[in-house]
Amino acid sequence: MNGSNVIEIGDINWGEVVESSKKPVVVMFYSSTCPYCKAMEPYFINYAREFKNSAVFGRTNIETSPWTAERYGVQGTPTFKFFCRGRPVWEQVGQIYPSILKNAVEDVINYGEECISKSTPIGQNITGYA
Repeated sequence: MNGSNVIEIGDINWGEVVESSKKPVVVMFYSSTCPYCKAMEPYFINYAREFKNSAVFGRTNIETSPWTAERYGVQGTPTFKFFCRGRPVWEQVGQIYPSILKNAVEDVINYGEECISKSTPIGQNITGYA
């Protein structure tokens, strides 16, 4: 996003940005018509700025990156997913209190190494596409 610390992540650069990151990654899955996404976006941008040294923040548009959305079971927007070393470790769907999101960011940063032991890798071949 222009002028922010939020990276636009799509099907093409997902592996590079999320799976190869040494830092925890916070992804907001969104759609262009989602009013709740627009309501959460300013908080997401603020947290990306506040925690830029400790975590990577990205957005994935489910309309233009359907493979990634399907791969991670995203069924509604916004969906916030947290990744440690490429593995999903926490998720919250819908408009939430900003403090809940901030606490989750702090937790994944503080317990990042522990979070990997509580996660399961997602196989590359999980898709309904032929």
